[in-house]
Amino acid sequence: MSSKKLSPDGEVTVAYGAAMVAAFQVLINCLEESDALLPGQFPDALGVYMEMVKSQEGNLSEMTLAVLHDIRMATLN
Repeated sequence: MSSKKLSPDGEVTVAYGAAMVAAFQVLINCLEESDALLPGQFPDALGVYMEMVKSQEGNLSEMTLAVLHDIRMATLN
């Protein structure tokens, strides 16, 4: 991993992304514990959504898809 120091804006971006992923993980755990969501259902559905929008040119930027991919990978059980 790179030891390059982030700019203040970069630090905010990294912190925001980490907090968003953590919030999704907590929400998914709560929904699974209450049987409102099956284990693996969220990342599977997110993967289907990503494939669907990839086939529709111009709907989401590559950066947005990259963020969705990171969220999907972080929420896999």
